[in-house]
Amino acid sequence: MNRVANWFLVISVACCMVADAHAQEGFRAWVGLYNSADVGWLENENRLGELCSDPSILAECYAQCLSPRVSFYELRSLPSESSDRIGDLVVVATPGRGLSGYFRAAGSVESIRFTPDLFLQDWGYGPYFHQTLSEERGDWIQLPPGPWATEVWLSRETDGSFPIVEIQNGDIIEMEDISWYVVAADRDSLLLRPEQPGDHWCEEGESPEIEATEPTRFSRAQLVDSSGHTLFRLKYLKGC
Repeated sequence: MNRVANWFLVISVACCMVADAHAQEGFRAWVGLYNSADVGWLENENRLGELCSDPSILAECYAQCLSPRVSFYELRSLPSESSDRIGDLVVVATPGRGLSGYFRAAGSVESIRFTPDLFLQDWGYGPYFHQTLSEERGDWIQLPPGPWATEVWLSRETDGSFPIVEIQNGDIIEMEDISWYVVAADRDSLLLRPEQPGDHWCEEGESPEIEATEPTRFSRAQLVDSSGHTLFRLKYLKGC
């Protein structure tokens, strides 16, 4: 095979790989408001025997390991470290209680507690402590308003923090009191049909057959409210 043919083969394979990657890309819906250290601290509850092995300081060790861990993440007006700091996202990780979130505006000492859009108090199943993802620019992510007044930007440059949840084919979501099965997903839309019993079968025996149903495509604009927050959530956060 000559050099031209070799290069043609390489380019063709690369193009196929890129096309396949785009085909598998899902609807990027939410971003976790935490990093690995926040979640690791929650695990202290299950690691006390390992962390506190000295009987002489057992009480002090228990108190320290089960105390809240507080993290501060800067929220910017633009995806740049030189832009105005709107305030701080304050994440509190408390073993035995999970994660809680607060917003502290720049120049203020008051913190406003809030619950993110995708939330489950039982952190062991996710954790699910995610806010709607509005936009991405490089290592920056944009969050819609609330409790901050306008959109804000958060940097993701540190140790794989702020994981993103994508809606993929086969997921089941709830929106406006209707359960939907995701037939197909891409960055800008979801192809949905109403959920059927066989889509998430947790009973004994074979699941019912899936009936052919015409799906409906929803654009991103139809999947968020006027403030940019998702109108839907994952249905089975705890599995069966």
